[in-house]
Amino acid sequence: MIRVEHLHMEYGDTVALENLCLEIAPGEVFGLIGPNGAGKTTLIRILATLLEPTYGKVFVGGVDVLKNPLGVHPLIGYMSDFFSLYENMRVWEYLDHFARCYRIESGRRDRLIDEALELVSLEVRRDSEINELSRGMRQRLCFAKSLLHEPKLLLLDEPASGLDPAGRLEFRELLKQLHAMGRTILISSHILTEMTEYCTSIGIMEQGRLLKSGRVDDILREMQSGLRLKIEVQDGAERLHTLLSGNASVASLTGTNGRVECLWRAGRDALPQLHRELVAAEVSLVSFAVVEDNLEDLYMRISGHRTS
Repeated sequence: MIRVEHLHMEYGDTVALENLCLEIAPGEVFGLIGPNGAGKTTLIRILATLLEPTYGKVFVGGVDVLKNPLGVHPLIGYMSDFFSLYENMRVWEYLDHFARCYRIESGRRDRLIDEALELVSLEVRRDSEINELSRGMRQRLCFAKSLLHEPKLLLLDEPASGLDPAGRLEFRELLKQLHAMGRTILISSHILTEMTEYCTSIGIMEQGRLLKSGRVDDILREMQSGLRLKIEVQDGAERLHTLLSGNASVASLTGTNGRVECLWRAGRDALPQLHRELVAAEVSLVSFAVVEDNLEDLYMRISGHRTS
């Protein structure tokens, strides 16, 4: 769905994107991760035909973005991190206006408007004026506008910023629903804990370069050289530490106040034996758990948090 080849973008003396190459398959929910100034917004705006790069090639759905930007517009739905709305329009009028801009014939407009409002849970505000809407409702309306023409690709730049916890939960479920419908989604966000729940692939950016990209599970397996264990004991902390430090499969052992973390390199199949050894040594276990890495752990290990 997206193919980027040797993309380079300069703003004066600042290099925003440097020789960036990226491919995103149809149906992926691809999360762009990186600090402010990493080049995420620049990349999304180039894909949305709003910026022309210094050089490089960009294709969306097989269409050359730089040579045929108008041919790309029907394929993409774009939501920027900062957006404005027509305050004095009613909700349905705003969507009807953009439906006409996308040349959606009159026989389909009402149905598509109703479907978009239902997707973002704004159907009860159909006749409200936009200046009466809360910030969260405005974001949902802007998102509905992005969905209106049934695009194959959604480009979302920090779409959940400013939403309250309930709004973020609704947005997360909406993304899962769109993924199930077969839409391809490129999303930039700083809320990494939530991105873990809906992203199928990620790309970590820094100083305009792509440090790492691929399926989330594949990258986690590649980066994790063992299982992270968390063990808590009621008493016997010294015996626990002695047993673990003498085990060749244990590395990176740390802990205080009866809580221990370590890296276990012998695999899951060997964990029951370790548990039996601890019980036999009369270590009073409170908890014994494998901790799965998430996107935050992955990002903190890969990124140096540098900006252009």
